[in-house]
Amino acid sequence: MEKEEADQFEVVVTRNAEIHFYELAEYLYEHMTLDRAEKITSELHEAALSLKRLYNRGAIEENLRIEKQEFRYILFKRTPRTQIKIIYFIDKVTKTVFVTDFFPTEKDPQKLRKRSR
Repeated sequence: MEKEEADQFEVVVTRNAEIHFYELAEYLYEHMTLDRAEKITSELHEAALSLKRLYNRGAIEENLRIEKQEFRYILFKRTPRTQIKIIYFIDKVTKTVFVTDFFPTEKDPQKLRKRSR
């Protein structure tokens, strides 16, 4: 059990990521049933928190390759045709995963660079 706890990182959702999460949640609550919107937002939140143990599982985000940090993402399936990228980077020194964005994949990928600044 001690080894498992030692391998866990803290997950920090940045202010910008919080804003994007709530914008997305607002959209879901306006366009879906209450139950479906609550289920998606809850699962999306849990997916972000799962990075505390599985932080290296995400793919490198090509659209942010020129940034100082190595940004990664995991995909969250919102509907059968739409997904959300949970964008993050890892600080191994402080054992922290910084979630920086919740980016719907149907948006223009060029906007991702603007949102990450």
